[in-house]
Amino acid sequence: MLNLKKIAIALVFSCLFFAVDKLSYIYPIGDLNITPWNPPAALEVLFLFWAGNSWMTWVYLTLGLSDSLVRGTLFLSPAVVLGNAVLVTCYAAIALTLRWTLAGRTALRNRHDVFVLGAVILCGALFTAMAYVGTQTWIGVLSTHDFLGAVHRFFIGDLLGLMVLLPLFFVAADKRRHVQYLQMFRSVLFWVLMLGLAICLWLIFSLPIEDQMKYFFSLFFVLGLIAATYSLPGATLVAALIQLPLVFSATRVGVQPADLMDMQIVMLSLSLTGLIIGTVVDERLRTEERLRDSLQLVAAGELAGSLAHELHQPMSALSAYAESALMLTELQKEKMTDAQQTQLVTMLRNVVNEALRATDIVRGLRSYFISGASSLQDTSVTHLVDECVARFAHKAAKADVALVTVYTHHEDHVLVDRVQISTALGNLLKNAIDASPSGAQVTVRVNADEKQMLSIRVIDQGTLLDADAADQVFRPFYSKKKDGLGLGLSVSRSLVENNGGVLRYQAHPEKCFQILLPLGDCVDE
Repeated sequence: MLNLKKIAIALVFSCLFFAVDKLSYIYPIGDLNITPWNPPAALEVLFLFWAGNSWMTWVYLTLGLSDSLVRGTLFLSPAVVLGNAVLVTCYAAIALTLRWTLAGRTALRNRHDVFVLGAVILCGALFTAMAYVGTQTWIGVLSTHDFLGAVHRFFIGDLLGLMVLLPLFFVAADKRRHVQYLQMFRSVLFWVLMLGLAICLWLIFSLPIEDQMKYFFSLFFVLGLIAATYSLPGATLVAALIQLPLVFSATRVGVQPADLMDMQIVMLSLSLTGLIIGTVVDERLRTEERLRDSLQLVAAGELAGSLAHELHQPMSALSAYAESALMLTELQKEKMTDAQQTQLVTMLRNVVNEALRATDIVRGLRSYFISGASSLQDTSVTHLVDECVARFAHKAAKADVALVTVYTHHEDHVLVDRVQISTALGNLLKNAIDASPSGAQVTVRVNADEKQMLSIRVIDQGTLLDADAADQVFRPFYSKKKDGLGLGLSVSRSLVENNGGVLRYQAHPEKCFQILLPLGDCVDE
C-alpha cells in the first residue's frame, strides 16, 4: 500500500526541483547542458536520504522531465537516459553513505559529524562529476579535450550546492536546535547583522561584475560574526541566503563563465569558513553545557552527602529498634500461636535486613560522593542480579509486568563495589518497570561481551526514546516523569563508570539499558 504522505512529499520535491533547476540553469557546455551551478543535486540527495533508495525511479523521472522542461533536451536521448541514470545512482550512493556514516541521524552534533559530512560531500561530488562526464565522453557526446573542463565545472557546481544545502538541512532537522533557532530569531542582534549582510550584498552585486570580487571580503566578516554568535544554525542559514543573490547575478547578461567560477570558489570558501567557525562555537557551547551538568552533579553530590549524614543515625536507630522488638518477641512466645510468631519474626527480620541494606547504601553513596571511593570486592553477578530482581518483584507484580532473567555467561565473578552496581541496576529495573505497559515483560540478560566485558542488559517493551531524549537521558535533572528528579540515570552512569564500566542506551536490536563491567585482566588496567 502506498504511503500518501510520502507521495505528497515526493510531489513537493519534484515541483521544488523544477523551480530550483530553472533558477540555477546557466552556461551550459555544448549539448550536455552541464552548468557550473547545481543546487538541485542537494535536493536529490536529501530526498533519497529521507525516502530511501526505493524512490530512485521517481528521482530519475523527475530529473528527466526537468531536463525536457528546463533544458529542452529529448527525454529518450542516449545522453539523457544514460547520464541521468549515472547521476541518480551516484546521488543515491551519497545518500546511502550519509545514512550509514551518520547512523541514520538527521543531525550534526559534533565536529566529527561535520567532518564526515564534508568528506562524503567532497568525495561524492568528485566521483559523480567523473562518472557523469566520463560516461558522456565514452558514448561520444563530449570530446576528450573537454573532459577536464567539464569535470571541473560539474564538480564545483555539485560541491557548492551540496556543501551549502546539506549542512543547513541537518542542522535545521535537529530537534535540539529548535530552541537555538527560536532564540536567534528573537534576537535583535541577529536582525541587525542580517541588515548588515543585506547592505553588503546590495553594494557588492550593484557593482559591475569585474569589480564584485574586490569586495567579497566583507561577506566573510559578517558571516564570521553570525557564525561566532549563533554557531551552526546561524552559519548554515546565512550561507544558504548568500547563494540567492549569487544565482541572480549569475543569470544576468554579460556574466562570463570565468567570473562566475571565481565567485563560486569564493562562495565555497565562505560556506566552509562559516561551517568551521560555527562548529568551533558549537563545541564551546557543548563544553559549557557539560560543565553545567558537572556543576549540577556536584550540587547533587553535596545534597546526597548531607542527606546521607542526616539519615545515618535514624537508620541505625531503626535497626536497633527492630532488633529490640525481636528480643521482646522471644520473651512473649507463650502468648502467640506458632503462625503469629513466625509471621512477626519474619516481618521484623525483613525490617532489620532492609534497615541494614539502607545503611550500607547510605554509607557507600556518602563515601562515593565525598571522595569517589569504591569498596571493590569479588562479586557473583548472578547473585547480585537475582537479589535486585527479587527486590523489585512486588513492584513488577503490582504493575502487571513480568520479570525474567536470562544467563548465558560463563564468567560469573567481577571485581566491583557491590552496593554501587546494585544501586545502578536497581535504578534501571525501576525505570524499565515504569516504562512498560501492563502485561509486558522486563528481561535482564547477562552475557559475556566479545571485548572481555560482562554485559547486563535491562530490556523493556516500552516506547523507544526519540533521538532528542536518547541524547539527554543521562543528563542530570532531565526527566519526563511528573515526580522524577532526573538523577537516577545520571547517578547510575557515574556509579558504573566509577567501577571501570560503561552504562549506555541501545535502541537496536531491542530497547535496553546496558551495563558493561570489566572481566579478567580488564580489572587491572
